[in-house]
Amino acid sequence: MAARGVIGTAGHIDHGKTSLVRALTGIDTDRLPEEKARGITIELGFAHLALPGGRVVGVVDVPGHERYVRAMVAGAVGIDLVVLVVAADEGVMPQTREHLDICGLLGVGRGVVALTKVDLVDPELRSLAESDVRQALVGTFLEDAPLVACSVRTGEGLDALRGEIEKRLDEPARRGEWPALSREQGGLLRLPLDRVFSMKGFGSVVTGTLWSGRVAVGDEVSVPGGEHGKVRGIQVHGEGVQSLDAGARVALNVALSKESLERGMTLGHAGALEPGRVIDAALRLLPSTRRALRRRSRVLLHAGTTQVEAVVRLLAGETLEPGGTALVEIEAHEPLVLVPGDRFVLRGFELQKGHGTTLGGGVVIRTLGSRSRRGRRTEPALLAETLAAHARGDVAERTRLEIARAGELGLGRSSLRRRLPWSDAALSTALQMLSTARAIVRYDTDVYIDSTSLGALELRATAAVLAAGEVPRESVRSRVTDDPRLLALVIERLVERQVIRRDRELLMAPRTIEDATSARLERRLVEAGLEPPRIVELAVLLDVTPQVVDKSIATLVRAGRAVRLKELCYAQATLDALSVRLVAYLEAHGTITPQAWKTLTGVSRKFGIPLAEHFDAVRLTLRVGDDRKLRR
Repeated sequence: MAARGVIGTAGHIDHGKTSLVRALTGIDTDRLPEEKARGITIELGFAHLALPGGRVVGVVDVPGHERYVRAMVAGAVGIDLVVLVVAADEGVMPQTREHLDICGLLGVGRGVVALTKVDLVDPELRSLAESDVRQALVGTFLEDAPLVACSVRTGEGLDALRGEIEKRLDEPARRGEWPALSREQGGLLRLPLDRVFSMKGFGSVVTGTLWSGRVAVGDEVSVPGGEHGKVRGIQVHGEGVQSLDAGARVALNVALSKESLERGMTLGHAGALEPGRVIDAALRLLPSTRRALRRRSRVLLHAGTTQVEAVVRLLAGETLEPGGTALVEIEAHEPLVLVPGDRFVLRGFELQKGHGTTLGGGVVIRTLGSRSRRGRRTEPALLAETLAAHARGDVAERTRLEIARAGELGLGRSSLRRRLPWSDAALSTALQMLSTARAIVRYDTDVYIDSTSLGALELRATAAVLAAGEVPRESVRSRVTDDPRLLALVIERLVERQVIRRDRELLMAPRTIEDATSARLERRLVEAGLEPPRIVELAVLLDVTPQVVDKSIATLVRAGRAVRLKELCYAQATLDALSVRLVAYLEAHGTITPQAWKTLTGVSRKFGIPLAEHFDAVRLTLRVGDDRKLRR
């Protein structure tokens, strides 16, 4: 039995969502006595639907009452297609609009509209209801969705609805302005829990939609900070399986105490998930909101199957107007397990006219883990620029930026896996490419540091040795880094390039003035970045003769530490970092225009033209007219 795919209902209370699911699947998703007594859905309900082609998909039935929007959001997260249910005798209602907004913000991207209870209205009212629905869908991801008139009493339209669901599941989703990154089958195992219970003779059972990764019987799993236990059994739509990939609803029998689990937690492989409270994100405010979002606003954050209070900090401007988008920093009151590409919804504390309390939502760009700190408050404009680079970057660029964010502390591969949604294979390819381009350097077993941060450590070590002439290794350690593995890397690189000398535990200055000048020159070039002084100016700045500068440049070029471009000289690490950004841009856009090149480099024609010609000369790029493309 094929099990991939999850669909969910959405719509106003009493419009027939649960009745429709029962008519389509034969399963009554209302299981609580209170639900049966009151005739409304309070908690999430689950079923499975056999489609005409033989595929079986999971079904999540959500509450329609405005008081249970939290459960609705938990159910809508991770679905592949939504069935928006609108009763023909009432038409579009407030929760119809709010549920539609939420599904759009969560990036559902596909759907079918079910116009229910058509047996209760005459043809004229049915036509008016269809028109009402079509008007409400204008500008949404369901604008072109099929509308199927149906009745659970007469059976009208039910077969057509099954057919449309199957057809739409096989179509590409409309992703809007933000990509969805987190559902990768080779990525981290992440199962947001939407139900936890015990079964006699089995123990704890958890259910949810498997967001990413693969789970198998025997896997060691846990929630962050909780006990570890094995997966005893896996069921999909009532059938036992040995393993399962992302994209399906699943029930796991786990060797964990029920008391240690609750809805809103995220289950993963033991020790693999790291929660965090600080989230950098792109946010869109709904046009229906009643007022602008202030620079610091208190909200309810819905992410995965959990809801927490949070504070949203705008990174530009004092307010965000309805319908606008912005880069923001969100600080949650409790840690959450999120990775780049995850969607979230923000809700307020007062009703919006006709739209409930939903304010907007967006996509996670990056998170700070529980052991990380933002440190000194980053300048908002600089943070916004960094986040924009993250948002448009490919796998390699985002991996580089994450390593660069760790700075001189370096970042282990296991930490990268927790912070990024990529599979092991994709991450390995990115790390190999960045290492080859010398944008990052690997040390210890699997720890990486970016070249800029490593260069800063090398400059500090060089300065300490040159200032003393001769100094014990331990004295340099206090000036450079407390990590002995990283210190060993720094010293090894400096000795290899003859910037300093080593005699056992003693570090010494170079023997000649040319060697000393090379170290000072390299420091100048690294600090100058893409706008170095002309070579004739370097002699004045370093207070040496032009002949010494020429010899020092030749030394650095032979050691692969610098590149001479006519009257300019660049640190090799600077060009390596630019080449990574250039390749990422060209892979995303195909070609780069002179104006785009100026924006990418941030330099004038004086520096921009020699740089562009350098990448042509090393056969990285090919000039086509005034533009350039990758040379394959």
